[in-house]
Amino acid sequence: MLEQFKQLPRAEQERLAKQYGYDLSALTGKNGTTDNTKPAETEPLQPRHTEQTEIEKNGEKTAEEKLNDKKPKRFGMSLFSEKISTFAPVNNMPVPDDYILGPEDSLQVQLYGKQNSEYNLQINRDGSLTIPELAPLNVAGLRFSAARELIQQRVTQAMIGTNAAVSMGTMRTINVFIAGEAKNPGMYAVSALTSVTQALFVAGGVSDIGSLRNISVKRSGKQVTQFDLYQLLLKGDNSNDVKLQHGDVLFVPPLQAQAEVQGEILRPALYELKSGETVDTLIAMSGGLKPSAFVRAATLESIDSKNLRTMTTLDLSTVADRNVVVKNGDILRLSSISSRVENQVTLAGAVVRPGKYAWKQGMKVSDLVQNIWSDLLLSSDLDYAVVVRETNNQGDISILQISLAAALENNPADNISLAPRDKLLVFHVAGQSYQRDLLNKYLREQLTDTIKELHDNPALAGDIASRSFDALKDENRLLDLNNEKLELQQTLNVDELSKARLMHMLTELYANAEYLAYTPQLTRTELLFPILQKLKLQSSNQKMIRIVSVSGDVKVPGEYPLAENAGVSELIAAAGGLTASSYLARAELSRYQQQAKDASQIIVEHQNINIADILSGNSADISLQSRDRLNIFSTPQWSVARKVSIEGEVRFPGEYSILKGETLQDLIIRAGGFTEDAFVFGAIFTREQIRQREQEQVARLLEQLKADVATRALSSQPSSITPVDALTMVNELGKYQPVGRLVINAEQIQAGNPEYNIMLEDGDRLVVPRKNRSVSIIGEVQVASTHRYDASLNVERYLQLAGGMRKRADEDRVYVIRADGSVYVPSSSWFAVTADGLQPGDTIVVPVDTEYKDSLTLWAQVTQIFYQSFVAIAALKGL
Repeated sequence: MLEQFKQLPRAEQERLAKQYGYDLSALTGKNGTTDNTKPAETEPLQPRHTEQTEIEKNGEKTAEEKLNDKKPKRFGMSLFSEKISTFAPVNNMPVPDDYILGPEDSLQVQLYGKQNSEYNLQINRDGSLTIPELAPLNVAGLRFSAARELIQQRVTQAMIGTNAAVSMGTMRTINVFIAGEAKNPGMYAVSALTSVTQALFVAGGVSDIGSLRNISVKRSGKQVTQFDLYQLLLKGDNSNDVKLQHGDVLFVPPLQAQAEVQGEILRPALYELKSGETVDTLIAMSGGLKPSAFVRAATLESIDSKNLRTMTTLDLSTVADRNVVVKNGDILRLSSISSRVENQVTLAGAVVRPGKYAWKQGMKVSDLVQNIWSDLLLSSDLDYAVVVRETNNQGDISILQISLAAALENNPADNISLAPRDKLLVFHVAGQSYQRDLLNKYLREQLTDTIKELHDNPALAGDIASRSFDALKDENRLLDLNNEKLELQQTLNVDELSKARLMHMLTELYANAEYLAYTPQLTRTELLFPILQKLKLQSSNQKMIRIVSVSGDVKVPGEYPLAENAGVSELIAAAGGLTASSYLARAELSRYQQQAKDASQIIVEHQNINIADILSGNSADISLQSRDRLNIFSTPQWSVARKVSIEGEVRFPGEYSILKGETLQDLIIRAGGFTEDAFVFGAIFTREQIRQREQEQVARLLEQLKADVATRALSSQPSSITPVDALTMVNELGKYQPVGRLVINAEQIQAGNPEYNIMLEDGDRLVVPRKNRSVSIIGEVQVASTHRYDASLNVERYLQLAGGMRKRADEDRVYVIRADGSVYVPSSSWFAVTADGLQPGDTIVVPVDTEYKDSLTLWAQVTQIFYQSFVAIAALKGL
């Protein structure tokens, strides 16, 4: 019985269950609103998902993908891209009133009023709909709105006091066939509300050769409509995007014709063509022209009847050329207009707002730079600025030099009228720059963005802009953008990369707005570098190079562009002015001249000029010519820092500035003379040049010692010491630092004897110790020591006080180093007391026997220097 009940229609089940008071869900295991007839399951339209490859997950592309990215894309194909498609199902969308009902459609009927019930009713195969307690209604073929009114009317008539609300339930499934150049042709079961575009999504879109503009829908062998997807994509017109019916065939024919649009167009791509479409239509499909498109010279590349490529130039500003018919395989190219702006002037350098400004008739320098405080940086050079002016269509330039200070005072000679495309360059004073760290930060970012391996590279620290520019300037080569790109690709050397990046920046400095913003951070030399390169490029054997140079005592020596009607005074202003040490009475102007008889010979003419007269106006300025070189001399005997020091027992010790020609006697007098405790005889005078010579001498002797040690090690003669021990002693001697002592007779200098006086040099040092009443014994003695001076004692007695000589002492070569640094070597009887015997402050030196040291004869020379310096160092430390 229960099985028979389950076979009844859903509406009849609900009527019987209600009549006998049973719960329908308990009998059937289903809720009370579902139908017992299971509708045919359909695969809803779902967004397509594809598994990401490892390359896609990592954001990297294969070589083939990179190549495909460069190929022109066909317009409209991205609509069906699996990677970006988010097409949603249509099962739950609102049902339009004109929807035609058919078998397997479900209606939800809710009765309210005197009787409250809810039914989910399915249209039977014969087109009827059975409502409990009502006779069957034939609704198949009716519009949804008409069927709703019919049901409401029948319920109202049959059930007094009861009304009905009707809505659409589950819709039926229809079968459509998608054929032709669809990506995945075949039979598809889709919702009855499916349109042409939705069916195309189910099939994955069209294939690479499928048409997007001639898609047809055929029903019972007849064409119902023809769908142009471009109408939907470009105009939003979906009038032909009809709803499909059961058994419809969606046919995608092959592509018949297409043309490509390149260049300054809003949407460059390949576009499908229909017969008779023109250039104007093709431009409209591509979104229109960019404002930068050069419409007067567009090119249309076509294939003629001989299968050869031909090219036609079109003026798209004319109607006739826009109406040219486009054929299959045509390529329309639109070039960009020139990036050069005709009516503009450029302001760069030490200014607050560098950039490009509109030019107007009668515009002057003071119109571009109006105020010193608001328009210029504090470091701006008001005496030197240049206007770079183009002189012909080839882009050749000339230089006009002005004074900004005079221009702002409306001096006609400096406040000149500006021409279109002029560039006004303002420089910093001397070699200054402004916020240099901003430029270095920008260069670092550019390098690390180009090559990731350079991130946090220590070689990018510091002023990389100055290092790169110095290397670029030293190469003395012309700027080449292609070389710069090549270097970036072929090297990972930081210095080469930074140099190439700066080269590119300087090449485009006055054309690129991004680079132009960094001109305040550039020095005078860097700002002029592109100008000088341009002047070199435009020179030839018919046109002399307009560059001059200045050297010597100017603030910024180097090369400068030769301005129109410029003289010596303008070149000095270009170099930042003269330094304090410049000699105004005489300068040298070198001029290169070509001989008339022999063009291969160049002669140079040197001319002495008086800078003071030229700058003061007492004599006429000298006009400069190509390749002139001005050399500004320094004032004779001028030195910014020439200092000596005097220490110890003088009245006013300290550091003194001296002039060339001052003597040691002059220094002693300026220091107030010696004190009463001064040991004048033992005064120590050191000089840097002597110290350097001693250092070089010791280095040479040590190298010879090492060579002798090596020779002795390879010889067959027996040796008392090993080579390792010998080299150890040599290395110890290498640690010794000379003091550069010059033996002087301070007593004679103090007395005013000119024969003993010496000229002072920068860095000289005089140390006057206190009185010394002792004698020291060093060298090969038992105990090196110092003893009180006793005039009655001779050398032998002092050696006995030191314990006598060691076994390896050289008794025949004992000598005495005086307190003044001189060496005393008696001519007879070492130990006799002579008239020139020992004196206070003397040092007795007992050298080592060089024969004992395995015949290394250089030991005597080394140890002598060592002992002499030891005595001087000991005296200096004893102060």
